[in-house]
Amino acid sequence: MTRYTIKPAQEDAHELVHSGLRSYNRRFVSDAADLSLVVEDEAGNMIGGCDAFRLGDLAILDALWVAEPYRKNGLGSQMLRQLEQEASHQGATHLELNTFEFQAPGFYEKMGYHCFGTIASAIGNYCHYFYIKNLT
Repeated sequence: MTRYTIKPAQEDAHELVHSGLRSYNRRFVSDAADLSLVVEDEAGNMIGGCDAFRLGDLAILDALWVAEPYRKNGLGSQMLRQLEQEASHQGATHLELNTFEFQAPGFYEKMGYHCFGTIASAIGNYCHYFYIKNLT
């Protein structure tokens, strides 16, 4: 009998998990692509990025982050617009994402996303929101 060990993942394991899942998904949806982006400053330091992918007609934004000192300067909006444009260019008709109440629901609403579901008090008193935007 084979024994397995389940333990906390190190930072580099996240990419392996994502690539493994995307590889599995391609068995069912052959038209798939990574849409992830990074934002770098003039010195080449990463100051933001997003983890996103497309499965056929659906693009999914898993995470979007901008370093604290660079927030409120339009970087998140620029990154999201670029993601939407590339997803649409590749044939996606919708972009789906989720966020928590303490993160950025107002930002996504300003960017034209529509809430299609919530989990009230998902983390303490904070809600978890699910959004979608039509890209056509």
